[in-house]
Amino acid sequence: MTDKSFGYALKENGRVIAALIIRSSVTRFGESRIGYLWTLAEPAIYVGMFLSMHGFVRSSLPFGDSAMLFFLTGVIGFRMTNLIARKSANGLSHNQAMLTYPLVKPLDTIVAAFILEVIIWMIVCTLFIFFMYVGLDRKIIVYPLQFGAAILAIAFFAFALAVFNATFGTLVPLWSKMLSYANIPLMLASGVVFVPATLPPSVLAIISWNPFLHCVEWFRSATYLDYNSVLDKSYLLSASTVLLVIGLTLERVYRNKLLENE
Repeated sequence: MTDKSFGYALKENGRVIAALIIRSSVTRFGESRIGYLWTLAEPAIYVGMFLSMHGFVRSSLPFGDSAMLFFLTGVIGFRMTNLIARKSANGLSHNQAMLTYPLVKPLDTIVAAFILEVIIWMIVCTLFIFFMYVGLDRKIIVYPLQFGAAILAIAFFAFALAVFNATFGTLVPLWSKMLSYANIPLMLASGVVFVPATLPPSVLAIISWNPFLHCVEWFRSATYLDYNSVLDKSYLLSASTVLLVIGLTLERVYRNKLLENE
């Protein structure tokens, strides 16, 4: 009876999350194709901006023989991590109307938004990798297993950060505002436009605390044969685990308060 009840509950939870995914998709994109196009255009705009600045100042290429590939791996690595985490965290507030149903829990809204964002960014990644392959006429992902591990690690960190931000941010509204202000500094400190290994040890010791840096480094390491990385896999996975445990604990302890705030 217990196994049957658990299986039934799991199936019901799956239906709830599937319904939330569809709702989130419709809410985000609706009937307009502009939302889909913007999802693809945004990383391209960032890459174009960095390429323009690089050409304007005529600085040397940070690494490799393609400025486009270098900046693209940085932009995609950071934006994918950041936006999956941010959009997933927003699932809690964007689905506030659904929280009135007893079957829908706050965590369900985050999981649904997370699954949708991961699907979107897998499509975005695939398209950009294909375009780079055609444009450069060479293999882009030189370490497939490393690339797969990077995607999983990024997804894990993004989900953990989303759960933490959604719960802690609801309890402490100032946290959400602080995150919005920190977006650009975080990107600049994540190695998007430079090779972290070339920095002085004193500077590197500070920015190495930034988990986004290790997401970008892991992602970029899979696209170069001899990239000099400062990636610390243990730190990234440990930080993700700590954030997830804290976030899940807050969601469980303050679930009623989260529902009231919504």
